[in-house]
Amino acid sequence: MSYCNVDDVLKQIPADTLRVLTNDDPSETDYRVDLVDDAIADASEKIDAALRGRYSLPLTQPSTFLKSIAVDLVRHQLYMRRPDGGDLPDGVVRAFKAANDNLKEISKGNLSLGIKNSDQAQPENGPWRVKAPKRRFDGGL
Repeated sequence: MSYCNVDDVLKQIPADTLRVLTNDDPSETDYRVDLVDDAIADASEKIDAALRGRYSLPLTQPSTFLKSIAVDLVRHQLYMRRPDGGDLPDGVVRAFKAANDNLKEISKGNLSLGIKNSDQAQPENGPWRVKAPKRRFDGGL
């Protein structure tokens, strides 16, 4: 499941900037969708890792909060591959740190997504737990 798409990324990164971030050849006139899609997939995996154990995946409802986190992660990853090796813009670094902090808080249970019927993770095909009464006899005579 992807938490954002290329159009969401384009709302945060102008197309010209996205072209510079994704193309190492300055003569190219468009951004590389494959690199943006790879960054989206990486961000989605990172979000899923934070949600596992807290929420059933895939989520039953969309979350604009997770979309925002995903876009911040994607934006940071795309800036990290800049061919000029310059420093990242301060806003990109701050947004990335905030996104990671929010994922940690979600993972710890300190932040809730407010998604109905998914606050408790459903067990997958894992071990079943059964409550049994305490033993009455200890086996020794």
